[in-house]
Amino acid sequence: MSPKPNGNSLDSKIEYAGALPNQDAVAAPAGPPLLLTSTFGNPTPAGMFAFAGTMLLMALYNLGAGGVHVSNVLVGMLVFAGGIAQFMVAMWEIARGNTLFATCFLSFSTFWLSYAAVLIPSFGVMEAYKDAPEELPKALGLYLFVWFITIFLHLPAVIGKSHMFTVLLSFASLAVLMLSCGMYTQIKTLSIVGNSLLLVVCSLAYYIGLAGLLASDPGSAFTLPLF
Repeated sequence: MSPKPNGNSLDSKIEYAGALPNQDAVAAPAGPPLLLTSTFGNPTPAGMFAFAGTMLLMALYNLGAGGVHVSNVLVGMLVFAGGIAQFMVAMWEIARGNTLFATCFLSFSTFWLSYAAVLIPSFGVMEAYKDAPEELPKALGLYLFVWFITIFLHLPAVIGKSHMFTVLLSFASLAVLMLSCGMYTQIKTLSIVGNSLLLVVCSLAYYIGLAGLLASDPGSAFTLPLF
């Protein structure tokens, strides 16, 4: 026969990890799961490589490298490397709590995607100027001038934090300003100067990307200084 319970079952003792539960205690609500930021890798090198590669190809085409004057191959770089990849890096930076880099990468991703829209025929941007072709250079010049202002406004956030990023954004601002003036006035020398400055920006971006990549990998054979 099974043993009878002693008294009311509510009075019976229930062991919980070797101790009695405190019936008067109120269970605290479970808090949100902790976000372990240390589990996130550093997305900045990927963003810098995508930025540098897209800008380098654009500068080479604009300077007429290899005799190439039809630059539509650039569209793929603008959409996927400059646009989508940098957008993903920006979201990654937001998850890591890095507002400055997130803003920079998100701004440049929208720049590349909007420039791609100008070159993609289905958007009809170029087609819209077929009856007024003289307006197209001025429209593109104003477009680049707006982006000069946008890039320049990133500078106050990096001054005093990173000398290399300060130099990079300074050269990028100056380059886009030269391109804007060259496009608006149709002075070829200004465009050449602007695209030459973009080559400097690419070099800095590649260096920063490589330095960040090496610093993020504990097993790197060597590291590069970042100032």
